This record gives sequence, C-alpha cells and structure tokens, in this order.
Amino acid sequence: MSNHALRGSGFLGPEFNEFLFEPIGVDQFGRPLSVVSALARLDLDAWAEASKLALMPKDIAAEKLSAFIRRCTEFPQAVRDSHKIAERLVILLPTRATLARQQAEAPIAPGQATQSGRSAVVFLLVMVVLVGAQLLTPRMHPRASPSAAPAAAGTAEPLILSTAAPK
Repeated sequence: MSNHALRGSGFLGPEFNEFLFEPIGVDQFGRPLSVVSALARLDLDAWAEASKLALMPKDIAAEKLSAFIRRCTEFPQAVRDSHKIAERLVILLPTRATLARQQAEAPIAPGQATQSGRSAVVFLLVMVVLVGAQLLTPRMHPRASPSAAPAAAGTAEPLILSTAAPK
C-alpha cells in the first residue's frame, strides 16, 4: 500500500498519537527522542509508517520498528535496547479492527471534502455579490426623503430681508 493510498484511506488521524509521541530514549546531551522524531530523522513520513506498522502482525511490526531505531545511531542506548523498545511501542499502535471501525465512521470521503469546499466558496461568493448589490442599491436610486418633498400649498418660506443699505 503506497503512502498516497494510506493518505486517501482515512488512516492518518489522532489514533496514532499515543504511539508516535511516545519517548524512545535520550541522546548523549539529554535531548528526548520520540517515535515521530526518530522517523523524521530517517526522512520518513511518521503517520504513513505508523499506519503501515499498524496493519502488520505485532511481531513483524516490532522487528521493522527495531530496525528503524537501530538506524538512529546518535541514541546509543536506544540502539542497544531497540528490540525491547520496539516491542513496548507496537502495543501502542491501534489495532486493525480499530482502524477499520474509524475508517467506516469517517463522515466525509477525501473527494467529497474537496467538492464541499468548492460549494462553500461558490456560496460565499454569491452572498458577497448579493450583499454588495443590496448595499449599493440605495446610492444608485435614492429614495425621496421627507425633507426633500415640495412645500405644501398655502405655506410659504419666510422671507429674510437684508438691513444693509443699498449702494
């Protein structure tokens, strides 16, 4: 199964966090090494590797994980205890049944998420156009205001006479 197939299958989720973030050991400077950091140092996709390991029988997964740990030579204690550490770690992997159940419960398939995203963008664009049109309409066609109405018949505006002398 390729990494692309694993990504599309819904296997890459928080169910691997307990396994991936479990400490393996420390280096000669006291810096911790977790499964995710060990796999990253080996230039491997940690979630893809975890999902592959979860699909394997535990003894085969432990052997493969032990081989990964032995490649982290800057962690000599972990290299020496790689088999024991790997056996402890594979217990933290989700089971095949758990993965199958989580995949069956996945609310949206990967292709549907893309379609839903496009629909949301189209909806938002339509809403922006409609709201913009509504806001611009009063400016294009101003409504008659009560103060702009012509004076009623029989009323006159007061006449202001100037008191300045004629020249």
